[in-house]
Amino acid sequence: MSPKPAFRSALLGLGLLLVSACGGGGGAGDGEKEGAAEPPAPVLRSFTASPSSVVSGGAAMLSWDATNVSTVRIEPGLGSRGAQGTATVRPTATTTYTLTATNSSGTRSASVQVTVQAAAARVDSFTASPASIAAGGSSQLQWATTDATQVSIDNGVGAVPVDGSVTLSPAVTTTYRLTATGPGGNSSSEVTVTVLPPPTIASFGSSAVSLQPGESATLSWATSEATTVSIQPGLGTQPASGSLSVSPMETITYRLTATGPGGVRTAETTLKVITYDWSALAKLLDDQLGSGEGQMDGYNFALEIRGRLLFERSGGNMPPRMTIPIASASKAPSAAAILSLVDQGLLDLDAPVSTYLGNSISWPLDKAPITLRMLLNHSSGLPFGSPCMENDSITLQACAQEIANLTLNFPPNAAFFYSGAGYQLAGYVAQQAAGRPWAQLFSQQIGTPLGLETFRYVGNDNPRIGGGALSDALDYLRIMRMFIDGGRANGNTVLSAQSAASVTGSQIGSRLVLFQPIGESSGLDGYSNGWWLSGASAHPGSAGPELSDPGLLGAMPWMDFDKDYSAALWTLEGSTTGVNLWRLIRPLILEQINQ
Repeated sequence: MSPKPAFRSALLGLGLLLVSACGGGGGAGDGEKEGAAEPPAPVLRSFTASPSSVVSGGAAMLSWDATNVSTVRIEPGLGSRGAQGTATVRPTATTTYTLTATNSSGTRSASVQVTVQAAAARVDSFTASPASIAAGGSSQLQWATTDATQVSIDNGVGAVPVDGSVTLSPAVTTTYRLTATGPGGNSSSEVTVTVLPPPTIASFGSSAVSLQPGESATLSWATSEATTVSIQPGLGTQPASGSLSVSPMETITYRLTATGPGGVRTAETTLKVITYDWSALAKLLDDQLGSGEGQMDGYNFALEIRGRLLFERSGGNMPPRMTIPIASASKAPSAAAILSLVDQGLLDLDAPVSTYLGNSISWPLDKAPITLRMLLNHSSGLPFGSPCMENDSITLQACAQEIANLTLNFPPNAAFFYSGAGYQLAGYVAQQAAGRPWAQLFSQQIGTPLGLETFRYVGNDNPRIGGGALSDALDYLRIMRMFIDGGRANGNTVLSAQSAASVTGSQIGSRLVLFQPIGESSGLDGYSNGWWLSGASAHPGSAGPELSDPGLLGAMPWMDFDKDYSAALWTLEGSTTGVNLWRLIRPLILEQINQ
């Protein structure tokens, strides 16, 4: 089937056009036509800066892409460049960069701005040397900054140079903060100076304040935060905590030095080595031997200071450590046994004694107000004695009934009247409350805990509580030491501290003193639970209290709480001789102790 006439005409026209385009058909030659076409104008596809903002001296990247160009220039400073490329710039001030692209057809340009910001201050270094110090030590802070106009350090240091150092001595661990300020901003840095804790000496002492040559004491100490501990003189390096036995021959001060990262601490303790001179005391005692007025046929004497037996002497017809009847010196030990029952709750000093008697004896109405305290402190109104107290063939119960039937000298609690009968009755009350015979009661409460070897009461069934004991001087020293030591002995609590201290204040009060066996010239002006209290003027050189318990036959024990000593003079020449000799002995003892 043949093409249509119109389609054939179109094909023919297209063929003619192609021939013309290829130069066919004749006419003028190439390049000889007037008004030849100009090249296309330059094209700038991109021109950028990254980043567009830098600090002074910082770098930015310029990037560009151009076509149809014969030349490309970037100003300021970069000059001619290729049609495409990158360049690094470091402007010191905000700069506008202009790219100009040129060809024969014309010029195209574009601009980008790189903003230059002021530089922020920078802390290049901030250190402490040393970083750890002992209390009282110092550390040097050093620093360096860049682009800072001001620099300061907190915690009291204040403004400092932009670069420099300062020496500080903080009392406690401190963190210092350095702040550098510049046109472009601030920066800071911190450093800590650690103040190491100094060593602590929790304790350093001796088991004794003083001793005699050849005796031993124990040094004890406890420290913390210490790397080394030494004790001088002569003891050298020791553990951080411990104890050590020492036997100095002369007074010495030990110095403990504890050293640690945080410094050095020291402590001292002094051991006084005392050489007592008892020659004057020995001569005084021996000079009293004889048959003259106020002299003695024999004596025993013992003295302890701070629990150590330091002087013992005997003479005449009394061998060493002789056990003798101590008469009224029995009252203080007897009262101690009764006080121990009070501590145990078996007795109440201020309850009527009838509370504990039951039906064991008939208790008269006129004696109903009598308490144990009145019996122990001679204010019950009972007379001095009763015949039964000399009768070993009856019981303590029977003797108590005889005493209950006695006529009172005055109403209970109205006056002071020294009464052995009152102590006899007190012993029976204690026996009833404890449910044990007196001898067994005393042994369990006092004798065994104190380690008494000779102390005992005469008469098993009817012991004389306030005047019938036997003892040597050393046993009596043990009883007195227990009181001085607050009721303790051999690691045992024999009396409560309150009961032990109760003897140091007079309980006579304002009562009228109707009878006391030792005259007023003795210097005894108070009484409490078996003990006489000396007036302050009787023992110059000691603050007291000084307590004693003289016996009718001449036993003279006494103790001094201030000077921490007790002594016992045993003689059988009567209480006047014992008391008079006590007055002579006491100053010699105080002279040696007070040296």
